[in-house]
Amino acid sequence: MCGMVLPIGKVSIDVLKRIVFPCGGAKSKRVVLGPAVGEDAAVIDAGDRFLVVASDPITGASKDVGWYAVNVNANDVAVRGARPLFLTLTVLLPKGADEGLLEEVMRGADSAAKELGVSIVGGHTEVTPYLEQPIVCGTMIGEAERGKIVTTGGARPGDLIVVTKHAGLEGASILAWERYNELLSVVGRETLEMAKKFSRELSVVREALALNEKCKVTAMHDPTEGGVIGGLIELSIASKVGFRIEEWKIPVAEETRRICEELSINPFRLISSGMLLATVEKEDIEAAAEVLNGLGVQWSIIGEVTEKGRVMVRDGKTVEVEDEIVEELWEALRKPIVRR
Repeated sequence: MCGMVLPIGKVSIDVLKRIVFPCGGAKSKRVVLGPAVGEDAAVIDAGDRFLVVASDPITGASKDVGWYAVNVNANDVAVRGARPLFLTLTVLLPKGADEGLLEEVMRGADSAAKELGVSIVGGHTEVTPYLEQPIVCGTMIGEAERGKIVTTGGARPGDLIVVTKHAGLEGASILAWERYNELLSVVGRETLEMAKKFSRELSVVREALALNEKCKVTAMHDPTEGGVIGGLIELSIASKVGFRIEEWKIPVAEETRRICEELSINPFRLISSGMLLATVEKEDIEAAAEVLNGLGVQWSIIGEVTEKGRVMVRDGKTVEVEDEIVEELWEALRKPIVRR
């Protein structure tokens, strides 16, 4: 059976709908929320509470992969309003890997898991031919009270769109590690060392759980591949709504901006784990502000949910946002840096 060659990165929404989602195995009445665009964690009825299950791999980084794997999987559970509790890890190492690499991966995972109160309960570890760098795949399980689940598909027209931290922070961290030597002479050591530390901002667990507990948050999403723009598109599709955002209101760290400028990539389409995307009822925005300020988390209102259309205001001009979700990281990992 043949078809079109798939490009690098997460498969398109069209491919998900045509090929992936129809192959869901046996149906179960206990599945409250299964595979859907933008919905990164399943919800399963477990009687007096719900189980929330998410899976994500780390494929674009070679450093800190254990740390990344724990946090990105925990994020997908937390944006459902569930507390991450149990994790399985599949660690695939390239041929020739030594014990030191495995120890680095596992120590990173252990550190992140302890910080979040997550137990690593199993998985699989092997050295695999054909790989050039380690790949770590995680499956996170969390629990939530009945009635406390949040979905990506709950946004309603009139809700305010809130983000935490800054766009492209995960991608900037990866690029600072992976392209350090090439970027050193053009952006400087201080910028790269600061960008590396963005990986310590990857978790959205605290703010996601606190917002769900204390204010009327209607939808939450962890924008990974495709960045904040990709996350907004997925939220729009899941909720069957539109959005209007002000580009200048989307926060971008100076370090991310400089790295993206040198690589000619868009920080708003760069993988952005650590930037919580949430929609909040207008009348409850003060409560949300109190929660986020109390946690010491940087946050911004970047726009509003609308009935239809996907619009960005850039330099005073209204621009339609294309449906395609584009991830800049893959190109940025390999494109040459032009000396100026």
